[in-house]
Amino acid sequence: MSSENQRVSNSETDAFFVFADNDDTFIFADDNDGQPINEDDRGSQAVSNSPPAPVAVWKILIVDDDVLVHRATILALEDCTFEGKPLTFLHAHSATEAKYLIQTHPDTALILLDVVMETDDAGLQVVQYIRAELHNHQVRIILRTGQPGEAPEASVILNYDINDYRLKTELTRQKLITVVISSLRSYGNILKIENQNSELTLALQHLQQTQAQLIQAEKMSSLGEIVAGVAHEINNPTNFIYGNLFHTETYVQSLLKLIKTYQEHYPTPVDAIQTIAESIDLPFLMEDLPKLFDSMRVGTERIKHIVESLRNFSRLDEAEIKPVDIHSGIESTLLILQHRLQANANRPTIAVIKEYGQLPLVNCYVGALNQVFMNILSNAIDALEMGTGDCRITSETFSLPTIHIRTEIQDANRVLIRIADNGTGMSESILKRIFNPFFTTKPVGSGTGLGLSISYSIVVEQHRGHLTCSSAPGKGTEFVIDIFI
Repeated sequence: MSSENQRVSNSETDAFFVFADNDDTFIFADDNDGQPINEDDRGSQAVSNSPPAPVAVWKILIVDDDVLVHRATILALEDCTFEGKPLTFLHAHSATEAKYLIQTHPDTALILLDVVMETDDAGLQVVQYIRAELHNHQVRIILRTGQPGEAPEASVILNYDINDYRLKTELTRQKLITVVISSLRSYGNILKIENQNSELTLALQHLQQTQAQLIQAEKMSSLGEIVAGVAHEINNPTNFIYGNLFHTETYVQSLLKLIKTYQEHYPTPVDAIQTIAESIDLPFLMEDLPKLFDSMRVGTERIKHIVESLRNFSRLDEAEIKPVDIHSGIESTLLILQHRLQANANRPTIAVIKEYGQLPLVNCYVGALNQVFMNILSNAIDALEMGTGDCRITSETFSLPTIHIRTEIQDANRVLIRIADNGTGMSESILKRIFNPFFTTKPVGSGTGLGLSISYSIVVEQHRGHLTCSSAPGKGTEFVIDIFI
């Protein structure tokens, strides 16, 4: 395959082409008129009035099955620059070579394309390939034909995405340079617009992400206030009940002791007392009443524990870093999600395996880190709602839905928190996008696509740590939170 590249530049550069003389010789003679190349008139030369641009170049692809056309084009355009950037030429002598070169050089600015080569419409096939298959709409395409009857101008311009149509016999050196200048300027403007669009798109995405994070932060702050308020309201009556249980149980035990004493000294009570004792099943009552108090004590202790967890989780407004028990935050989050871990019509109870290492207190934003635990654990539960894969959570293969939480110290100054599930996992294409704002695989209305994006921001930006995810279809998913102690 012929792909000879020739770089044409000038020792001095200029923002525009200028012509060295007034001659305007035809560089492509027709089949019946003279020589195809005028070797005496070598083209134009740029005059310097701006500093050179040594990095960027204009790539021009010449596609023609006639070697003389390549030579003539080089002679016409050599020693020329545009906007301080030199020209580099790529050469193709067939449609096949042209397709290869434009695919390997997608930054080509201009294609000077012959129509009739190995087939009568070879050039047109190249146009279709560039626009339809490569989706390259930036490169400027100029058709140059010596056989206009094979590709009528009107139909070609209407049916093909080209930028100019020229007969080879009408192109003088000056006209060729004019066409090239116009095309390069157009290509440069397209790149500028696309760069500006990309910058605007990134700015818009950043703005949307910032706005979403502010909204989410406000929601979490409001949630924290509500949770703290509810916890406070529940805590007061719970403390009242819990504090009086001890005294109540003491009083009841005294009364039961009195009844037993009466029974010992008056084993045969009067008929009225005997009737009441039988109607209330006194022996069972005396045996079961202490058990009721034990149950009430366990229940109130459970409420106290829930309130404590709610208050721990609700510390979302604490802006300062402080030493925190990581395990306490995880336990608080699990308690809040307890109702989602229970069995339902679609799956059995989700098992939670905890392997906690011996961790010191970790300096972190406690409320924000709790939010990360909440987002990751919620996603794990969502994944398990869809079924389980064949991954190994521990040394055994669990067919039941399982979440595995493991903590450990790494390199003496870092803490790793691993949260894994044996769900169906994710494909590589999804895995690459999970931290993108607004990306979600959940149905419309079921997720905002912000949870993992915000979690990433909290871990990476606020805590200078790392948040990574590994997953594969059928192999479950594991998130790893890596933060400094």
